[in-house]
Amino acid sequence: MNPSLSIIIPNLHSPLIAEVVHAAEHQTVPACEIIVIGQDRHSLTPPPARFIRTERPLSAAAARNLGARHASGDYLLFLDADCIAAPDLVERLLARHIEGRDVIGGGVVVEPSGYWTDCDNLLIFAPFLAESLAGPRDELPSLNLSISHELFAALNGFDERFAGAAGEDTDFCLRLRAAGHQLFFAPEARIAHRPSRSTAHAVWSHLRAYGRAYYRIQRDHPALVWSPLARLPRPLAGAVLAASPVLALADAIALMRRHPAVARRPWALPGIAWAKIGWYWGAVEAALNDRITIR
Repeated sequence: MNPSLSIIIPNLHSPLIAEVVHAAEHQTVPACEIIVIGQDRHSLTPPPARFIRTERPLSAAAARNLGARHASGDYLLFLDADCIAAPDLVERLLARHIEGRDVIGGGVVVEPSGYWTDCDNLLIFAPFLAESLAGPRDELPSLNLSISHELFAALNGFDERFAGAAGEDTDFCLRLRAAGHQLFFAPEARIAHRPSRSTAHAVWSHLRAYGRAYYRIQRDHPALVWSPLARLPRPLAGAVLAASPVLALADAIALMRRHPAVARRPWALPGIAWAKIGWYWGAVEAALNDRITIR
């Protein structure tokens, strides 16, 4: 018998949810079910998706965990509500699972969507662009993540202490690696990511949230992730923030050198550096708040 796959989509009033469900439904190999969890003020979620409405907004982690508890498939595909699946996404993922891969992240297609949206996508998903090579990865993003249902349950899913949608997938991947599981990147299993972040402020704020989450991750997983920010003396916080433009530019240049797909878009360098400044601000804020809390 062929393995079955459930598609789980956390939703918080996404204007694209109808298009996301339509693409998830029209697959060369169909999923056994499509489950949408959260809130939909515009009532855009179409059948055949099963919509689990929540009374309050849930974090991405909590919504995915709730969807997994209602799912029946052998595998769970976590798909974000701003991701349009390629027609063969399920077929490609199941082929990799049949090969013996328990945890698979698919490729991200960056469509021209405006300068700031493109910079945000390139920075966050540089190692996972559909133009990249297949192979093991240290982590995988959760916008296009397929995993054995049994394994997901064994790890108790995503950590719901992560608010919003930042850091919970990195934490989950680190726990998978600590338990001895390999993470595999399959670029041919593609989605087009169409986030709503279209301004400099929105992108900066997004990376600021990632910086805060990163501080917590390296604090909780010191054996796998290390950063000098974990031991940041309070008097040096201002110096780090003052230096953040230089640090961010260096990070952006290094990102382009590591990832040819990003290097082919040199116009993105200023936007990526700007976003990384937000990351440093978030990480420093988290470090200082943590020290205040501890004291």
